[in-house]
Amino acid sequence: MSSSEPAPTSSTPTPEPSLSGAATTPVVRPPGDGGFGLLVGVRLASHPGYDRFVLEFDAVVPGYRVEYTDGPVIEDPSGDTMTVAGDHVLTIRVEPSSRFDLIGRPDTQLYDGPTRIASGGGAVREAVLVGDFEGVLRWVLGVDGEQPFVVTELSSPPRLVVDVASG
Repeated sequence: MSSSEPAPTSSTPTPEPSLSGAATTPVVRPPGDGGFGLLVGVRLASHPGYDRFVLEFDAVVPGYRVEYTDGPVIEDPSGDTMTVAGDHVLTIRVEPSSRFDLIGRPDTQLYDGPTRIASGGGAVREAVLVGDFEGVLRWVLGVDGEQPFVVTELSSPPRLVVDVASG
């Protein structure tokens, strides 16, 4: 650094990472493209500039549809209305999928973690499981504002990742 450059100070803001390709439009991979995904893990974490929601599967990431939805959040199969923190709802519909091994070991629950996960900050207020019925798994994210998001598939282990901008 030359003597003419100002020295960095602790009050210099750090730029937040951007979510390349983030949008508020639906992201879809048809159900027949991935195989049956058995859910084994769920995580929600806040990072600088975005919140990350992860669904981890045993062998494959199944088909999915991620989109903002209107109206009340309805629980499958009860039909009960559920409350979700936040003023917008980002719905993650995954199929064919379940927390239960419906094919190989009936009645074996592979994911037995929480069905409502509070956020540690950011735009996503909470993640809520609202359906696991007839091979369709539905989670919703309660979001403050209709924030842009990015959907990514990862492998080793298979994961569906939804990053939501938090600012």
